[in-house]
Amino acid sequence: MENSLLSGCHIGIPSVVFLTFLLSLLSPASQASQLRVTLSVSDSGMVVEHVQSGLQSELTRQGYVVGTNLTWMDESQAQLSDVNMTISMSQSTPFITLVSQQGVSTDIYLDKSSMDENHHDELIDHYDVNFIKKLLPGINTLGVIIDNNSTDTFNVSQFLAQQKQNGVQVIYSYIDRSAELRTSARVLAQQVDAIYLPHHITDMPDLNYVVIVAERNDVALIGEDHSSINKGVFAVYNIDYVQIGRDTADLLVRLAEGEQNLHTDNYLVQPVLSINLDAAARMGIELSGEVIDKAKYIIE
Repeated sequence: MENSLLSGCHIGIPSVVFLTFLLSLLSPASQASQLRVTLSVSDSGMVVEHVQSGLQSELTRQGYVVGTNLTWMDESQAQLSDVNMTISMSQSTPFITLVSQQGVSTDIYLDKSSMDENHHDELIDHYDVNFIKKLLPGINTLGVIIDNNSTDTFNVSQFLAQQKQNGVQVIYSYIDRSAELRTSARVLAQQVDAIYLPHHITDMPDLNYVVIVAERNDVALIGEDHSSINKGVFAVYNIDYVQIGRDTADLLVRLAEGEQNLHTDNYLVQPVLSINLDAAARMGIELSGEVIDKAKYIIE
């Protein structure tokens, strides 16, 4: 739950009906159903993949099907598209920029460092670096599993550095493939109070073995990716990148349709808390009512 989430023309058809059909093809509503998007991505990684997953799922939900009324175009065809979309992982630029052919634009930011100073006071809600201590007041040691083959670890490094500053000891376990997850979790479970799992770990096929080890040893599993709470992780406090994709799809469609009253002020993405209460119980975790009340998404 969420806390607060033509048929073809046939010979013999009456001419008036056929004329109506032709006029409908020329109507603004019919034209709006054709969506052409240029997508430029400056980097790759799980974050971008999750945004694109949410983007595609929401476009599909709204009835846009590739090859029918949705066309993805490359940068050389940008002038022919309805909306140009850019995803950038650089901290000096907006995370997502949408620009319509009419010149209406909307920017989505991940943090204040890339925003115009005029927007800071009204939009910024600081990321709570103490959230693990609030989830698990008695935590002293945090384990983290890292895939040696992943290049998508910048955010994880920043997060772990913050935990060290808060007095939490961090123990690393490095793996090269999914099959090593069970052994890694067993080793960490004997040394830590909780295990932190980045995006690239919770997408691995052997994640279920980590969940089993955590439950048997009363070790809390905290994830970086919100979808992981459906896989046995008990808590995630982070930006929901799939939801960003869904929100972006909605803005994209409205821009393409030429909505005149579209709110185009800059958007700053906020981290949210997701909790799996069933997983918490299996890991022996007792959560305060205050923490539960702060969760946006809850699985019971």
